[in-house]
Amino acid sequence: DTITTHARLLTVVRGDGYTYAEVRSPWSDSVPLGRYTIIDSGSDADALPGTTLIRRPLRRSVVFASVHTAPIAELGSLDGIAAVADGQYFTPGDTIAGLLASGRIADVGSSMSPSLEKVIDLEPDAVLLSPYEDGNAGGLDRAGVPIIYMADYLEADALSRAEWLLLLGELYGRTAEADSMYAATVAAYESLKARVADVERRPTVFTEKPYSGVWYVPGGRSYAAGMLADAGARYVWADDGSSGSLPLDEAAVIDRASDADYWLIKAAVDTKPETLAAELPHARAFKAFPGGVYYCNTVKRPFFNAVAFHPERVLADYVRIFHPEVMDGDTTLQFFTPLK
Repeated sequence: DTITTHARLLTVVRGDGYTYAEVRSPWSDSVPLGRYTIIDSGSDADALPGTTLIRRPLRRSVVFASVHTAPIAELGSLDGIAAVADGQYFTPGDTIAGLLASGRIADVGSSMSPSLEKVIDLEPDAVLLSPYEDGNAGGLDRAGVPIIYMADYLEADALSRAEWLLLLGELYGRTAEADSMYAATVAAYESLKARVADVERRPTVFTEKPYSGVWYVPGGRSYAAGMLADAGARYVWADDGSSGSLPLDEAAVIDRASDADYWLIKAAVDTKPETLAAELPHARAFKAFPGGVYYCNTVKRPFFNAVAFHPERVLADYVRIFHPEVMDGDTTLQFFTPLK
């Protein structure tokens, strides 16, 4: 039976004694990124033609992104992770940071250029990494290590991205837990979306701030833009047809967003009106400044992990900001803080 229903780039089929998974490329319709036959350890089943054989549960996996270690931990499979990449970016409160410090988990270096020697010495049963167009998997594709391409970040909407949890459940032998977690995520997300489906007032919103002179905003067909619409807001670039980020200059953002009601910012530091005004001299050109500005300190709050596999938690914050009247008095924000 095919268990994936939302994802555009992933198909997972449960068969008799095996699971088939196919990861498709957003850049090429003809060549999948990977096809896998997943079987239980100890099974003598063969791989389906044209697939890579993966034995579950993974016991010595190398996981390149914290957005994937978080759901693996939630599934109860941290003992299946032997190493991670970019170890310095795990925040002090993250369980992985503690395991790195104790030596229980190894760090194989940068996710863009990992230490092949370290990876090979670990003798991993699989490497989980995010694919990039024209990327070569840091040379791992030539090292004989099975690679699971986690293309979840390339999905077009939040529930499609979160559905990749089902693949993690298959890989780590936690199918029941993954099925339950994803079903709960879908139910909570759809419930929140329904609360604002018929609201008459839809405030306008824009996001982020410039870095090195470039202001990257989500494209109108991105999952980020879709979540803002699902929260009952009107994203000011909703008419844009791209699914990636738009690199804009400050003038272009002011032109489009100066009258927006809300401004949402993600940054690695706490933000105050005076610091934002000093960093962005034209901040006062936006009607949203300062009363309609909300920021998320991504070092203190696990926004990126949540938006990947628990989008309902981020959506709840959005609805609390845009439409607190539908939240039955529940106005406590989990990720964002009003600028004050």
